[in-house]
Amino acid sequence: MEVLVDTTFLLPTLGVRVEEEAEEVIPLLSSVRVYYVEVSILEAFWKYVKLGADAEVFEEGLKAIRSTYELLTPGPRSYSLAMELYSLGHRDLIDDLIYASSRESGIHLLTIDSAFLDFLRDNGLPTASVLTPDAFKRLAGPASADG
Repeated sequence: MEVLVDTTFLLPTLGVRVEEEAEEVIPLLSSVRVYYVEVSILEAFWKYVKLGADAEVFEEGLKAIRSTYELLTPGPRSYSLAMELYSLGHRDLIDDLIYASSRESGIHLLTIDSAFLDFLRDNGLPTASVLTPDAFKRLAGPASADG
């Protein structure tokens, strides 16, 4: 299984605490092929700097992300779709681009953003490949969930 993670799932590797439902699935990520988009690193960096956290910790976390996960580069279609989402009223271009990259690549998207998921559904956009932490836990398999 392949999964593109939203920024929330990168933050713990950088030493930033996140919602419990996100932290619970972090150990399960080792059982799948994980992708991230570079813009998530920028978003994580913004959050990290606002916290006034240690630059060395960020650097080590970033090295871990880059050595463990795979970079997914959004294609031109991803940018077009992200613009469509923006024009429909979703004003978070980073989330828009992450979702669009997931769609273009055919890789599941793991997110805790239920408001974004509602937005997608309300606008008739495909959500079958968008996974909440609970859905991811079910798909990751019983062996992963037990161990």
